[in-house]
Amino acid sequence: MDDETCKMVQGYDRILYISCNPETLVENLQRLGQTHRISRCALFDQFPFTHHTEAGVWLERL
Repeated sequence: MDDETCKMVQGYDRILYISCNPETLVENLQRLGQTHRISRCALFDQFPFTHHTEAGVWLERL
């Protein structure tokens, strides 16, 4: 997410973040972690036999 989108979603009480890019997920979670905590997370192999793995993260406002 770009900076403006991160800032906007930080206004929500709960965020369901779905990502297929672990590098940008970590970057965005560092920012979202200022206002939210991770309460659940899961990995999904939507495309078997490829290197892609999707992540779902449930965040709740601190």
